[in-house]
Amino acid sequence: MRTPRRWSALILLVAFPLSPSLALAQSATKTPAGYTRATADANAPFEKILLDTPTPENARRWLVQLTEEPHVAGTPAEKKVADWVAGKMKEFGLEVETVKYDVFLNHPRHVSLRMIEPRVEELSLMEDNVPQDKDSTSRGQFPAFHGYGASGKASGQIIYVNYGSPADHERLKTMGLSVEGKVALVRYGGAFRGLKVKEAQDRGAVGVVIFSDPADDGYMRGDIYPDGPMRPPSAIQRGSVQYLSVQPGDPSTPGGLPSTAGARRITRDQMNNVPKIPSLPISYREAEKLLRQLGGSRVPNDWQGGLPFAYHVGPGGAAVEMDVQMDEGLKPIYNIIAKIQGTTDQVVVVGNHRDAWTPGAVDPNSGTAAMLEAARGLGAAVKAGWKPKRTILLCSWDAEEYGLVGSTEWAEENASMLQSKAVAYLNMDVAVTGPNFGSGGTPSLRDAVREAVGVIPEPRKGGTVGEIWEQRTKAAWAAAEPVNLDRKDAPFELQLGRLGSGSDYTAFIDHLGIPSVDGGFGGDYGVYHSVYDNFFWMSRFGDPEFLYHQAAARYLGLLTMRTATADIAPLRFSNYGHAMKEDLDEIRTDVVRRARTDRTSAFNPDFSALLKAVSDLDAAGRAADAATEALLISGNAAAFAKMSDALNQVERAFLNKEGLPGRPWFKHQLIGPGLTTGYAPWPFPALREAVENKDQAMFETESRKAVAALDAGATKLRAAAAIR
Repeated sequence: MRTPRRWSALILLVAFPLSPSLALAQSATKTPAGYTRATADANAPFEKILLDTPTPENARRWLVQLTEEPHVAGTPAEKKVADWVAGKMKEFGLEVETVKYDVFLNHPRHVSLRMIEPRVEELSLMEDNVPQDKDSTSRGQFPAFHGYGASGKASGQIIYVNYGSPADHERLKTMGLSVEGKVALVRYGGAFRGLKVKEAQDRGAVGVVIFSDPADDGYMRGDIYPDGPMRPPSAIQRGSVQYLSVQPGDPSTPGGLPSTAGARRITRDQMNNVPKIPSLPISYREAEKLLRQLGGSRVPNDWQGGLPFAYHVGPGGAAVEMDVQMDEGLKPIYNIIAKIQGTTDQVVVVGNHRDAWTPGAVDPNSGTAAMLEAARGLGAAVKAGWKPKRTILLCSWDAEEYGLVGSTEWAEENASMLQSKAVAYLNMDVAVTGPNFGSGGTPSLRDAVREAVGVIPEPRKGGTVGEIWEQRTKAAWAAAEPVNLDRKDAPFELQLGRLGSGSDYTAFIDHLGIPSVDGGFGGDYGVYHSVYDNFFWMSRFGDPEFLYHQAAARYLGLLTMRTATADIAPLRFSNYGHAMKEDLDEIRTDVVRRARTDRTSAFNPDFSALLKAVSDLDAAGRAADAATEALLISGNAAAFAKMSDALNQVERAFLNKEGLPGRPWFKHQLIGPGLTTGYAPWPFPALREAVENKDQAMFETESRKAVAALDAGATKLRAAAAIR
């Protein structure tokens, strides 16, 4: 736990935040994970160079350039941005490679949506121009469409299905209704948009229209743009409708095969992770025109959104005609890979995607600007004589927005090298929407993340980013965690959030078993995937002085430098068993809740073998960490490489070559995206699916696989603990 500061010291820190060098000095009493004292002392001057290099002014300059025009994957504008990023990396003194793939993408040739009942009216698929925001014009901007959305025409009565989840459709069924033969109108939120389309398609809908409700990210959440950061009436959330939790990447080369020259490809009709019915995104201003006309019964209370009238389910009262014609086929994308050569054969991969549906100031180019400043800092350290032990690959990915395409194809092409040599994948997608740091990742990287942010000065609040993060997380834990009056409560322990999907870490952790982390600074942000996600929004609401871009660059650069320089790979496993116990307890609690609502169910899963396997993993992790610390104290350099290699393979042990049921590309048994959520994680994903379906046989089968994965990890850790 953090030692409380005296009030006088806190006041001084608010007025005069810590400098990077002072923060480093205050943290110097404890060596970073994986370091001997000698290596930590030798690296300290290079850490100072790294932290002193990023500036708000440069981050601002990079973001202006990156957001000058919309740059959708597969377009000339995106190639221009790729070339510019490559040029900057070279300017920073790094070795740069451009890796091209031809992948299946779509762009709109013609899209339209018309209300045909109770009157004929064309519904807008473009945002309004805001006079003070030059980037809100339609210059270079596609009309609203869905990445991997199907071409086709559809017409029919509208039926409203809330968030379009399986549970929402089942509830609709209890009303005697279904979407069969209808156009489903659903709102964003709750699950990845592609799964909304899939669910409606599977239940017989002819088309899907998705809108952003003001209750979720509009005026009910705060002032709307341009007076505030939240979604205005005309803003449209674009995005991909690929079935992200089935398999990401190029849908024309499924099964873990990269989209290299001569790759065997399938046709669109053969693709099982993209829709067959047309879909379109619209604004809540246009959705209101449909919702106001809907007949039928009033919606359940929890289906009511933020528009100022009672919602009705339909059908009746409103009908639409949609026409979606796509220009689709193989289009070029470009990954930019910058390298800093290490002295060993191990690798640290750092990534951010570059493509955007719109100018993309927040998503993803706040992350690109931060990564460029981190790269500039690393380049300055190299020029000053720093040499990492592990080779660093700084990767600017393309076509992430369509379905993590650039990173997935590169990871699949380099799978053998990565599984043999990669210590970690460090991701930064959205770097800044506000001041609140947060991070998700595999438990083995928690300490490395915690130590890195423990050095970064908080730009406005005083102290360090790590201290504020821990204070905020602990307050949230105290408010949410039930108090146990019969026994002593477990103490607070900072954890990384679990990784689901929706960003470029997916191929690394879920397919290849490489420890991964994602992090950034959050705040109020309602213009996601709209034309208003641009430089004007960032400079007015997100980070006007670009102080948090600087902090993000310092964090990413320091985490990269420390991971690459440590004597022993900075993977720690004392926390892993604890994290897995938390995840199992969550599933066990859910089982009890479900049993309360259905006393007749025969579903009665046995968790005893899983709990024992988690306990064994916990003991083995603690032993491996103790052995690592003993090696570092002894200074036995000959054993450092052996220990690094051993720790490097632990996460791989959690993979199963058969993958998850029905989605073999996802091989990790302990974490994965929810089958029906897409973005959100499902710890022990196959077990979670069995619980969702109350499938006893499936639970027993998948429990054995999960136990085998936990046992395999524990075996690797016990072998590491024996290294001397």
